[in-house]
Parts: sequence; C-alpha cells; structure tokens
Amino acid sequence: MAEKRIIFHVDLDAFFASCEERENPRFLGKPIVVGADPKEGKGRGVVSTANYTARKFGIHSAMPISRAWRLCASASSAGAPSAIFLPVNSSLYLRVSKSVMKILQDTAQKYDGTFEQVGIDEAYIDISPVCNDCDRNNCIQRIEKIAGTVKNKIRSKEKVTASVGVGPNMLIAKIASDFQKPNGVTIVNPEDVQAFLDPLPVRKIPGVGPKTEAALKQLRVETVLDLRKVPQLILYEKFGKHGIALYESSRGIDERPVGEDAETKSISEEHTFDHDTKSAQKILPVLFRLTQNVLQSALKEEFRAFHTVTIKIRYADFQTHTKSQSGNYQTKNQEAVERLALKLFWPFLNPQKKIRLIGFRVSNFI
Repeated sequence: MAEKRIIFHVDLDAFFASCEERENPRFLGKPIVVGADPKEGKGRGVVSTANYTARKFGIHSAMPISRAWRLCASASSAGAPSAIFLPVNSSLYLRVSKSVMKILQDTAQKYDGTFEQVGIDEAYIDISPVCNDCDRNNCIQRIEKIAGTVKNKIRSKEKVTASVGVGPNMLIAKIASDFQKPNGVTIVNPEDVQAFLDPLPVRKIPGVGPKTEAALKQLRVETVLDLRKVPQLILYEKFGKHGIALYESSRGIDERPVGEDAETKSISEEHTFDHDTKSAQKILPVLFRLTQNVLQSALKEEFRAFHTVTIKIRYADFQTHTKSQSGNYQTKNQEAVERLALKLFWPFLNPQKKIRLIGFRVSNFI
C-alpha cells in the first residue's frame, strides 16, 4: 500500500448504547434500546440505536419503537433478558464523541495526515505518509499497529469500542469498517479491492437505500459483481448522476480527499407526538423546546454561530417536508432563532392535515 492512499474509517460501535453501558455498568450484557419512549408498545417514535444484544432480536435503527418493544417482549417471553429502553442523552454522546474525535485528529497530525468527522460516531483519517519509507509487508504491519493503537486509546479513555476499516480510498474504508463489527479491524489492499467488493450485497454500497436496492433488483442486480456488469449508460438512464456514482462505486473508485473539517456539521432534535395534531398550542411549545435544546448543545460544543436553520415536518400520512433559511445567526440569541423557527414552521400549519413529527436543525457552523 506504500504508493497508494491509506484511509482509515473509524466507526464507533452501537455508539449511543455503548455510552449508556459505560455510564451504567449494570446494563452490561443486557439488551439496550435507545430512542423514543416505547410506552409499553404504544409509543410512536423510533429507535435511535440498539446494542448488539438487542440486535439479535431483529431491532435496528429507525425501526418504530412500538415494534422494538414487541420484539423485546417476545424474546423475553422465550427466556431472553428483559430489554432496557432509554431516552436519547445528547449531551453525553456529544461529550464522548468530542473526546474520541480528538484522539483521531491527533493521530492524523502525528502522521502528517488529514482528518474529517462525518457524524457524531464516525470519522476518516488519511495517514498516507506513514508508509513512504517502508516496503509493503512492513507497511501493512505498521497500519495494523496504528489501527490497534487507535482502538485501544478509544477504549481506554472513553470505555467504548470502535471498528476500523482501512483502504485506498474513503469508499473502501467505509465498507471495510462494517465488515467485522463490533470491535474489528479490516484492511483492504488496493490489489484486493475488486475481490473484496464483488460478493457483497449491493446494499453495502453507501448511498444504496431500500428504493435504489428495489430498482436494482429490477435489473437483476443483487451483488456488487452484478452491478459491475450493468453498462454505465443503462445506470445513467435509470438513476441519472447517481447511476454514474454506482458504476464507479462497483469498481472501488473514489477520489474524494479526506478534509480537515473536524467540526460537527449539524445538530438536530426531533419530537414525535403521542397523537397526531394540528393544534398550534400543542406544537409550538415543542418547537421552542427543540430550539432551546439544540442551541444549548451547540453552545456546549463551543459553536458560537451558524449559517443555516432547518425545520422538518412529518404529517400523519408520513409525507415529510423541510424548509431552511440561511444567514448569520448567533447561538446565544435564542429569541431571534425562535422567531426564525416560527417563521419557517408557520406555512406547514394546515387545518386539513395533522402533524406527526417536528424537527429542528442548525448547520454550517462558523
């Protein structure tokens, strides 16, 4: 790998649940589900994350919390431990994330590389200069040692685990980090990229969601190898620019540079109402609470200003809409941000349509 880029993708394992286990050792070994209040199977929110014990019951992120409750109840009746349902503790997760990202940023700087955070629980580091002066075998050993050191530092300091993928670009590193979860290391050499990708389900390619997967099945595409056999023109005609990306991803092509953006790109919070509503008296207090919580989280992260405010609405029929406005906004000026949030929300208040969920987000921090 000496003449190629060396990209790490570090992904914290079941991050929210791991933080909760760290804070409460009595939770160790028990199924943990973080998300909305299940209300004994009548809750209307979703799962944020579940630890690996709970995932054995079929629970996953974005699953309705009511279904997660039923799956846990069924498993418990069959003799499994009772699941622990916990609310999202944003301040805890942000605090742990900030510490972990500092470890990764310091690692990148140590090897004259670059760092890019892409979420609260994942980041890339490019440490290509590390193997400028060693042969291939020594380089691989050195990479394995660095990956182990990174994982050990995270575990030692923050008591959470991470999986690491290493490859010649961001795409391969991202896919590789998911290959041996939890707490694994997967290294893909440049000459092994195609053999690594070909047998994988096409859903493993970042950006391939349920709709794209279903559309690809119409082309008889189920694996990356299947995708690689589809002509570029057909992919472009069916998916547009995304088709070109699929064509390149199936061949392991990704020229994106790892940037130096170490900051969280956005902070958001959502609320699902117990009952669908079109009452401004019920919705506005929730909107203002979300605004306050997000601004407080931004201040804790020392973000003093930002450019973009976004409101998200989901109606009872699950139609989802967002509306944003950009400018220069001060994190401490809660009153001004609340006025803007109200302005963005007001057109969504429809006497004919009930609202199921409301969300508030700030992004593009200064």
